[in-house]
Amino acid sequence: MPVTSASTVSRRTLLRGLGVSMALPWLESLPREVVAASSAIDQPPTRTLVTFTGMGFHSNHWWAKGEGAGMELGPCLTPLEPWKERLVFLRGLWNEQANNGVIHCMQTGNMLSGASMSKTEVRTGVSFDQLMAQRIGDRTRIPSLVLGCEGPIPGLQDGHPLLYSSHISWSTAVSPTWTETRPALAFDRLFRTEPNRGDRRIVDAVLEDARSLRQRLSVSDRQRFEEYLGSVHEIEGRIKRAGQVREAGGWKPSLTVPDRPRPADGIPAEIPDYWKLMNDIVLLAFRTDSTRIATLKYCNDGSILTHAHAGAKDQHHQMAHTQPKELVGVNQFFTSQLAYLCERMAEIKEGDRTLLDNTAIMHCSSMIHGNHDSNQLPVVLLGGAGGKLRGGRVLDYLDAPNRRMCSLFLSLMEWGGLELDRFGDSTERLTGI
Repeated sequence: MPVTSASTVSRRTLLRGLGVSMALPWLESLPREVVAASSAIDQPPTRTLVTFTGMGFHSNHWWAKGEGAGMELGPCLTPLEPWKERLVFLRGLWNEQANNGVIHCMQTGNMLSGASMSKTEVRTGVSFDQLMAQRIGDRTRIPSLVLGCEGPIPGLQDGHPLLYSSHISWSTAVSPTWTETRPALAFDRLFRTEPNRGDRRIVDAVLEDARSLRQRLSVSDRQRFEEYLGSVHEIEGRIKRAGQVREAGGWKPSLTVPDRPRPADGIPAEIPDYWKLMNDIVLLAFRTDSTRIATLKYCNDGSILTHAHAGAKDQHHQMAHTQPKELVGVNQFFTSQLAYLCERMAEIKEGDRTLLDNTAIMHCSSMIHGNHDSNQLPVVLLGGAGGKLRGGRVLDYLDAPNRRMCSLFLSLMEWGGLELDRFGDSTERLTGI
């Protein structure tokens, strides 16, 4: 349905084509009189992003001290050096109920809920991201986006459900939220309204609407719109190329044939490519306002991935326990994902702010280091949360009366537009945040 008049245009116009609906980025020059009836969209929305890596960090190298431009970051955090003035390092937070178990799954299943967990059946609590999706997710076409870069771990460990290790987002106490690990299907969810139409580019499908709208934009918005269409096309191309035979040249594998089953269609063979692609899908989801709530689980707790690209000689799980010096390189690869998100978000203008200004990113893990120490959790915040979060700070809650993760979740939900009096085991917001 082409854009034909001011009465059909708002800052959240959908470009439509055969089998495709494509939300627009925030554009200043679309008519103010049309959106005046809804002051909630006069300003770009605040987005909430949770990222997660399992099994903590090297115990000697996860630290920060000082403030502002003078803040010092431990080796695990050095990729975030350019963004330390946008970073809040939180020390000492915990989920008390996670300390009722001593294995990975029982320290992960309530990561975003703080709920008690059953040791004999799958039963925990609704995670705060899904509570937001249920209460305010109808503000966007997709209530929340839940992505992962490692599939679920089946079975039991000492009678405990390993499913807890594989999911941080829970829609009900007994049902983890479906975690999409295939970039192509995650991308389709953002833009496609009908299945089996992969023979036509997204941008081509909405070309008629795009031409009509382009004529009505300011010069600056027109450039922003063209960059947006280009990024959609570029990522779509990368998804289609993912999983294809590697071109000659460069690194050669030690085997002439795979010694493991072929990955599912659309999943890149190399971990850095995979994680970057999932980061970009989150960025597109936020940029198009397809959703304002996302979780991205880079790896499971108890992960079997081997990060050879970062100098690892063993699986992540084993390295987290033994903490060799190579673990620091792996940890730096994890925090480099946050640096990439900050860099990309800071490039995207939204009125007087940037996407980074309008996003609250929380990165967390289920233990401070891999030897099952969840008495305090590694947590950093990044971004501006729509002007509500001030970076360049280190906040220590280890000896504070309230150090509950759920108190932080209450603050994150409020920044994202959901105000509650209680969540999980907390009835108060985190002080000083």
